[in-house]
Amino acid sequence: MAGRVMVSPSTLLFILAAGGAGSMICLRIYANVTAPEIPPSELRQAAGIFRQLANDLDDPKTGVSEKADSAASSVWQHNSGDSVDAFALLYLTNIRLFPGAFARDCRVIAVGCDAYAKLVEDVNKRFAEIEKAILQLLWLVAFQPMTTAIYGAAQAMAAVQLARLVKIAQTLKMVFGTSAARILQMAFPKYLLTTLNYAAMDGAAYASGSLALDRVVDYDYGLPMGSAGDNAAEFGKIGAANTGYILGYDIAKLGLRGPATRQSELLARLIGSGFGYTPVKSALDGDGEIMTTPDEWASKIEGHGLRALIFPPGWRFGR
Repeated sequence: MAGRVMVSPSTLLFILAAGGAGSMICLRIYANVTAPEIPPSELRQAAGIFRQLANDLDDPKTGVSEKADSAASSVWQHNSGDSVDAFALLYLTNIRLFPGAFARDCRVIAVGCDAYAKLVEDVNKRFAEIEKAILQLLWLVAFQPMTTAIYGAAQAMAAVQLARLVKIAQTLKMVFGTSAARILQMAFPKYLLTTLNYAAMDGAAYASGSLALDRVVDYDYGLPMGSAGDNAAEFGKIGAANTGYILGYDIAKLGLRGPATRQSELLARLIGSGFGYTPVKSALDGDGEIMTTPDEWASKIEGHGLRALIFPPGWRFGR
């Protein structure tokens, strides 16, 4: 259409990345201004010190208060006179109460330190969740060029694998007869081999990026990064969930007749993500909530909507 300005996918992707980077910068500035800077570990260490000081003051057997009481009582038990009586009155009415009161104050301060440490962790966790959401959205959209290339590689690998199988069958004509190639082509259709290759490569690539982004954010905010075993398990869950997405997407495409459009691609991706990826991931996580929640649907519409907007159907590198 005359006068219509066409914006390339690479330009749109750059705009999205710039917008995401701007959001990240604003988030970091806001976090640096509002988030408490004291490390929770130091706050909990301070709480431990105050608790130990309180114990040292009022421990029934070894506390400073008990030793002071014993020393003071020995003064008026073994001595007499006005000065001794004045000392006893001063000690019993003023000094004797101080260690216990100070010990109670120390314990109150310790509780406050623990509570503040929890607050710092909660604030950091919330900022980390927002940052992860932004990065995962960018990764979901930016992954489209990679997944396109991976699918092409998977198709090529399937063709090579099928040719090898046919060649093996042809060397075993006595078993399969003259229809060896046809039998293997039926038993190992190209779609099956392509899907298996694609699921393995695409799942590993997507999981690597998704997991790496989350761990970088955790490191920046001082949150637990998990053990090697925990991360390996999460990697496997993401890969398995991605396979669920691929199967859901392919099933959805079977029911969408006619040439592919941005709308049909968006619908297929939403079906694959909402009824494939999330249920598989939730089942493996054991969260109890298997099906996609309204908040998750909103996030999927945002992410896959941007993918459909930026990348037209059939998009390839260099186009």
